[in-house]
Amino acid sequence: MITVHGLLGVPGDGLRAAVSHADRVVAGSRQLDALDVPAARRIRLGAPRLAAELVADLPPEADVVVIASGDPLFFGVVRALRLHGLRPRVIPAPSSIATAFAAVGLPWDDAVVVSAHGRPLATAANLARAHPKVAVLTSADNGLRELAAALAGQDRWYVLAERLGEPEERVRVLDGTAAATTEPSEPNVVLVLAARPDEPDAAWAGVIAGPDRAPRPQVSAAAAVAFARLLPEPGELVWATGELGADVAALAAWAGAAIDRDATIPRRAAAPVADVVVAGTADVLDGVSPRAAVLTGRVPEPLPAGYHWTGESVAGLLLTTGVRA
Repeated sequence: MITVHGLLGVPGDGLRAAVSHADRVVAGSRQLDALDVPAARRIRLGAPRLAAELVADLPPEADVVVIASGDPLFFGVVRALRLHGLRPRVIPAPSSIATAFAAVGLPWDDAVVVSAHGRPLATAANLARAHPKVAVLTSADNGLRELAAALAGQDRWYVLAERLGEPEERVRVLDGTAAATTEPSEPNVVLVLAARPDEPDAAWAGVIAGPDRAPRPQVSAAAAVAFARLLPEPGELVWATGELGADVAALAAWAGAAIDRDATIPRRAAAPVADVVVAGTADVLDGVSPRAAVLTGRVPEPLPAGYHWTGESVAGLLLTTGVRA
């Protein structure tokens, strides 16, 4: 039997009893140490997929206790276990995200939740550029300071929720300057907000959990075609300059992508790599390699290498589309 226990804070007596009788205990190193699990019965929960493979190889009659931080059904290990054909019993706990929002009394049905745990930070940073309320599941490498650095120049506030449920629990509200220099305690989650949590809430339709989508902007036919060629999505960064820059940026923002309209961005050493580009000239591609680009002005011969290029005329404007090969 496999039982997954959510845990936010200190293990209780029930969990300790389950661990003492289990054939194997799957958990993070801190939890295994806190519960004094003998080495012979330990399976370290690092990458959920690898832990799930080890559990799947155990005899069917083995009594396995899996301890997951927070809610194991929300960005948790249960998904990995199910992908291996396992159907565990689940004893949930509040998620760290819900607990962080509760700590500052802020509703989160209009928030975006993203994981930077074992994943690149760019998606989390781009979502935080595009949306006013973003919760980030962090890691030691991709945490508060890295988020603040990626969002430098953006008007954002940070809620740092450290060691939730533990005696050392601490929740701090920081501006961008403080966030960039604060050493967080592990584990933690970070809320990135466009306003301090004590400010009045923005209007929200309350139909689907997630940020409200504004009405679709009215744009030119050429901009609509350029947008369709690029198809930017939430978590991506769009550089939008040139004749169609404003219209494509409006559509991309409506779709949930992050926008940067600074034509000099590709030449900034610390600039993030754009996912898609719409620009008047091809020189914006110098030194960068977005997955797709639409050029609206005269293009050089030959066009930048590494792309499949096509051209079309829309309402008298030549669009040259490149898709990374």
